[in-house]
Amino acid sequence: MPIAQNAWSFTSLVVRPRAGRPELLTPLVRQAVARVDDQIPLTRIRTLDDVAREATARPRFRAVLVMTFAGLALLLAMVGVFGILAYSVQQRRREFGVRLALGATRTDLLTLVVRSAARVIAAGAIIGLALAAALGRSLATMLYGVHPLDVVTFASAAFVLALTAAAATVAPAWRAARTDPIVALRSE
Repeated sequence: MPIAQNAWSFTSLVVRPRAGRPELLTPLVRQAVARVDDQIPLTRIRTLDDVAREATARPRFRAVLVMTFAGLALLLAMVGVFGILAYSVQQRRREFGVRLALGATRTDLLTLVVRSAARVIAAGAIIGLALAAALGRSLATMLYGVHPLDVVTFASAAFVLALTAAAATVAPAWRAARTDPIVALRSE
């Protein structure tokens, strides 16, 4: 159907260069079309990369948004784990003093604290991974190239939180193990 009979239609022209950058074709395409009919307006001249970028802009924005919120959630989880474990160890300082007074070694105290924290961390990791697996399917439409139950992602998140928990546990436990039993028993 001639364009003159259907003014609302549009025509797309796809041109590929033999070599060089596609952006350099724009003046050549304008000249070629003008040679045929100089009354044909050329609008929205763009490369296929631009078309693909426009087509994926919204999904890319969503992915960046989800990554940002996931990063913030991980940061909040790390701060929370650190705070809870450090507070828990600090609250047991008197107990550590009693244990030291009764003959426990500093290594015994460190082992005790790390084991109790490891149980809490393992329980939290199991519950968190189960919830993430259950809720991961709802994000499946936003994922590209990643399975909703991606083992590497789950393992890396658990590993980062475990490292945070280890740092949160060892530092206060080391401080508590180095305290003098008499000072720990007198406090409160």
